Amino acid sequence: MGQLLSNLANGSLVKLAENSKPTKFIKLDNDHYGTGTGVTLIRKDAFSEIAWNASDSNYYKNRYFGCTLDNFCDGIWPLKLDEKIRECLVPVPIVVAEGNQVATLHTIYRKGFAISCTEAGVSGWQTEGKAFSYFSDNAKRIAYLDETATAVSWGLRSPGSSGNNAYYIRTVGTVNYNDVCNAYFAPRPAFNLKSSIVVSDSKDSDGCYTVESVPGNDGGLYVKNNGLWVRAV
Repeated sequence: MGQLLSNLANGSLVKLAENSKPTKFIKLDNDHYGTGTGVTLIRKDAFSEIAWNASDSNYYKNRYFGCTLDNFCDGIWPLKLDEKIRECLVPVPIVVAEGNQVATLHTIYRKGFAISCTEAGVSGWQTEGKAFSYFSDNAKRIAYLDETATAVSWGLRSPGSSGNNAYYIRTVGTVNYNDVCNAYFAPRPAFNLKSSIVVSDSKDSDGCYTVESVPGNDGGLYVKNNGLWVRAV
C-alpha cells in the first residue's frame, strides 16, 4: 500500500536512481525551509573531491552563488535523476553569506545545494539557516566516496571570513576551511522532494525505502513498470 515520504523518520534511507543506478539518500526533515517546502534529503555518499570554486581569479572568490560547487549541486547533479523525480524537486530558499569578507546574508532558491555550517551542526563564520537534528555528532557528518569505505572531505556552501576560503567537513566529521581552489570539497547534494511521493512500507535488503509512486506535473500519478515511468491514473 505504501506510505508518504514525509512519514519516514529523520535518518531513514531512501533509494533513488542516479543515471539508472540505485543510490542511497538520507531523509533529514520535513518542511525545514518553510511550510510546503517538502522533504529534505541528502546524498548518503559524496562524489569525488573538487574545488569549491575552480575559477578563483574573479572578484568573488568565495561567493557561493555561481561557484563550482553550486553549479554542480543545482545544475549538473539534478540531471542525473530520473525525469519524474526531477519533476518532484522543490526549489527552496537557502541562506548564504555574501562572501569576499562581506557578512551580508542572502536568500537564494535552489533545487540542489550544499548545506551550510549551521545546517550541518558546526560553527562557521555566519549563521546560515537552522541546524538539521540528524547531524548530532561527528560520526553522522562523515561521508564516504560512493559505496566505499573511503571517507572524503565534503563541501559546505559557507564562505569563510577571508576572501578565498570556504568550509568543508573533514574525513573525521569535524569542520575546517581551505582555499576555494583546492580539492577539499566533495559534492554531497541536498534537495527537497514533494511530500506526496509514496514510498514502500518496509525496507529492502539494503535497509532502504523505495519509491512506489510520484505525482506528475500533468496531475497524474506515475509508477515504474520494468524500469519505465508510466501513468497509473
